[in-house]
Amino acid sequence: FSNASHVFQIDNVLYRLCGLVLSTNSETFNGMFFATESAGLQEIDGKSDKRPICLSGTMWEMFELFVEHTFGRARTSQYTIEELSNFLHFCDMYQCSHTWKFVVSHIHSTHYHFHPAQLINLAIQYNTGMIFPFTFKRLVNTPITQLTAQHWELLGNDIFTTLVYVQAALKEYCHIVAAEEPKILMHSSDCQDPVACNEDWHTIWWNGMAHFLLNG
Repeated sequence: FSNASHVFQIDNVLYRLCGLVLSTNSETFNGMFFATESAGLQEIDGKSDKRPICLSGTMWEMFELFVEHTFGRARTSQYTIEELSNFLHFCDMYQCSHTWKFVVSHIHSTHYHFHPAQLINLAIQYNTGMIFPFTFKRLVNTPITQLTAQHWELLGNDIFTTLVYVQAALKEYCHIVAAEEPKILMHSSDCQDPVACNEDWHTIWWNGMAHFLLNG
């Protein structure tokens, strides 16, 4: 990259990157560079290919996602669930609040590409409350018979149990609504037989909306 000031090594790959851009997008990198500067020390590591800054504990796949987004590389494909997980993990490790917001916004706009159980797992794993509400709503609308053992494992026992209770409560509510049609509080002035009108309304409700609520 142009204006590169520091060299980093991830696995066997070297990256020449602009320290100012890194500092702007990561509190961890900002603290790393500021500590050296404030101590009045001359930077040695990261100034040449022979003395790169080694980011131990960081996977190449994670760093690639960060570099791709931060330095404006064009992406032509959809992020996979594994890449989104790596992205959020990197944001946690290196305190990248702006990048974290980008990832969450991307998940929100593309959530229909993924099963809700996968996204709820991300929300729990990385404490991302913004993902949870709309994803759990999708999950509630998913028939319990369509959830596999893998989905159950992703959700965990607490979320799965909550899902069962919520779906049962909604089903009971639908039964209550279906069993009794909304009352006609006032008939029109030209209604000649309010009793027959109520009976007709009951039949229409039962054959229409009630069957829809009961049978989906």
